[in-house]
Amino acid sequence: MTVHSHPLPSKPRLLKWLLGLLALVAVFGLVFWPQVRREMMSRLVLSAEIPSQAAFEELIQTAHDPIPFVQRMWATEKIVHRQFVADYLKRQAQPGSSQNARIEALLIAGAQDPDAYVRELALGALAMLKHPKLLSLAQLQFRDPDPEIRLNGLHYLSRAEPRRALPTVMRLLDDPELRVVTTAEATLKKWTGEDFGVRIHYAIPQTTNGQRQPLDPTKVEIIKEGVRKRKAWWEQHQSEYSNADVESAGPSSSSTPRLAASDFALPDLSGKAVRLSELRGKIVLLNFWTTWCASCLTEIPDLIELQKRYADRLVILGVSLDGVPDSHGHAEGHREGEATKDDHDSNAHEHKHDEAQSPALKKIRAKVERLAKAKGINYRVLLDPKNQVGGRFNGGELPTNVLIDAEGRVCRRFIGARPLRVWEAMLAEISGKDLRPKLERP
Repeated sequence: MTVHSHPLPSKPRLLKWLLGLLALVAVFGLVFWPQVRREMMSRLVLSAEIPSQAAFEELIQTAHDPIPFVQRMWATEKIVHRQFVADYLKRQAQPGSSQNARIEALLIAGAQDPDAYVRELALGALAMLKHPKLLSLAQLQFRDPDPEIRLNGLHYLSRAEPRRALPTVMRLLDDPELRVVTTAEATLKKWTGEDFGVRIHYAIPQTTNGQRQPLDPTKVEIIKEGVRKRKAWWEQHQSEYSNADVESAGPSSSSTPRLAASDFALPDLSGKAVRLSELRGKIVLLNFWTTWCASCLTEIPDLIELQKRYADRLVILGVSLDGVPDSHGHAEGHREGEATKDDHDSNAHEHKHDEAQSPALKKIRAKVERLAKAKGINYRVLLDPKNQVGGRFNGGELPTNVLIDAEGRVCRRFIGARPLRVWEAMLAEISGKDLRPKLERP
């Protein structure tokens, strides 16, 4: 049998072949590298718990069509991702733009988002577009137990044609929050020219030494008398206004989508790790605060009372952001390299020893512990000096409050303190029932 052998290519031919292959790879890289890099960056931004706004803006600006990426960002159900989207949509909302029809669905969804900031941005964009659903979406806010949401809805409803919207605003005179009542009356005064002496600042409580003071009874009586006069005026003029009230905008606030909350673990003041997933079965309130935030300290008494009343079904976690640099890069008790490492596995046990050896963290813990003791805080206080969790909820604005239901889904995110009665109303909405003891119910 004859065996035929094939001679190997000569070295010059082999080198030429390899150089040709390398040139082909280089050409391929030059042609396709921007797309590859873009897809890699997109995946990183979408999967990140705390995405880079600079990376988001770059992806938007370099995209031939940014809307698909914006839709993917929204679909992550992450707080910061949706805030980036809402901010972008408001910037893009321009009357007559060809993009308006494509972003409409996201804006309408944003107007019903669990995050109050996203709602405000979405309603603002719809107002710029003079969208026909703006008024019904504004009216939708009046079903919300949070008076700040209702005030925001009233702000946009006040832009409506008075003969159509006035009947709805009249009903707000019976709102349980006097700030809503006085703002509604201010809108009615502007529309009708009739002034019954009610002023918005009569309903704004004063704060002394970090404690909210009761409203002046004299001013409260002026508000009530003004409302009585307005209702008497309405009886005489109701027939002059259209019965075609602003129509409903679909689902009530109780059907607002709830967003999945990713798990995390942070150490409490004793160094013990507290993991979010271990609290399933109870409503969780994340309260992001610092010892130097005056507004944060003002709401502590209400949180103490809230935890006392509903300890069997509510867990309050006061997440201290002491040590997180401010907008100028300054943070008391924080020096670069001294704080604990960012543990992406959120395993507080593994770096507990490192934390204990950190002078910066020791100083922060001692300061937070002193204040918690002085204020009589009865709920767990966690430390987040690296903003690992605060950054997920954009907790740099303080106080930031996030309510998570018993299944681990984000129901609400908002900035600022709320009175105890509002907290109770929001808890009732989340659980689907009135949580107050029967003797305390009206």
